[in-house]
Amino acid sequence: MEYVKRPLRAATTPAAQRFYLSTFLVIAVSTILLFLAAASYSVAYYSYVPKKVVSIPVHLQYNAGLNPFGVTSLQKDLMLETAYDVTVTLTLPRSPPNTERGNFMIALFATRSSLDNPAQSFGLVQDPYKHMSASNVVFTSRRPALVPYTDPLVSLTSRLLFLAWHVVAPASEKVVLAVPMGELVEFREQLPLSLLLDVQAGQTFQVYEAQIELVARLEGLRWMMYNHRVISFVAGTLLFWGVEITSFGLVLSVLAFCLGWTRESEEVPAIEQDGYKVDRGDGRAVVKRENRAESTVAESSKEDKGQDRAVKSEEEEAYERFIKEESIERDLPPRRIGYGEDDEGEGTGNIYGRG
Repeated sequence: MEYVKRPLRAATTPAAQRFYLSTFLVIAVSTILLFLAAASYSVAYYSYVPKKVVSIPVHLQYNAGLNPFGVTSLQKDLMLETAYDVTVTLTLPRSPPNTERGNFMIALFATRSSLDNPAQSFGLVQDPYKHMSASNVVFTSRRPALVPYTDPLVSLTSRLLFLAWHVVAPASEKVVLAVPMGELVEFREQLPLSLLLDVQAGQTFQVYEAQIELVARLEGLRWMMYNHRVISFVAGTLLFWGVEITSFGLVLSVLAFCLGWTRESEEVPAIEQDGYKVDRGDGRAVVKRENRAESTVAESSKEDKGQDRAVKSEEEEAYERFIKEESIERDLPPRRIGYGEDDEGEGTGNIYGRG
């Protein structure tokens, strides 16, 4: 049973419990910081990488001027110092007025101020060009456009061949006209707030729908983050996580130094518990019961050796004293004793010695 109890005692010591608690806290804090790093990268991604394609519908106004025009407000998806390709897309019917119109011009203006959208106004439509000035316009462009030409004979043959299909699934005949209005358009100081689209083809020009499309030209880090999102997410999250872990460690070190946690742990004496000598400062089992017994035996042996040395030294001193006394008596001259005297000098003879 001792072989079973000994590991259990070692696993339930205060040092082991502190180790378990420290491991749990480290794992919990690391997990929380990992989720925070992922959230931080997501916020940084949407703050740094612009939206790739921004499509803005434009509602053209007829019978309000020489040409159909429309005003729209820009969304907040644009970013400064980002190059955009601007395109105006018109969906047109292939009607005789459109095919016979020939070339026409499309004008686009981007303004600093927010213009009133006539599509949302109850009053009369005002002249849109009254707000156009050099100080208010951020970007302007005028480009030509033309409805694609189709040979009448080819068109008639196509109708005859697909007549049954057109009868079963009737659909309007339309053409999508995409007119590039600007390449690598970049806004450095201020983003435009409104766009004015003017289709300079007269009031007879027919349009199904119109929209303005801005496509961002991504470069460098933005291109990497947009086209390789998984790799960028993993790398960015690990980078944020490493910075958070390093900062957390530095903060703990500064707090430990300022509050004196290190000095207090060094001054705490060791205690004995369950046969172990445990240092409460670092929480490690230092000496076991067997080691303590060995140290006790060593101390007792040292005491016995000290007593033996003391006895030997006393015997040597007594022997040296005896040798010295004998040498002193040996060096004295011999004493002569007279006849009839004993050792004390008293006479012991008879009458024959007198007279």
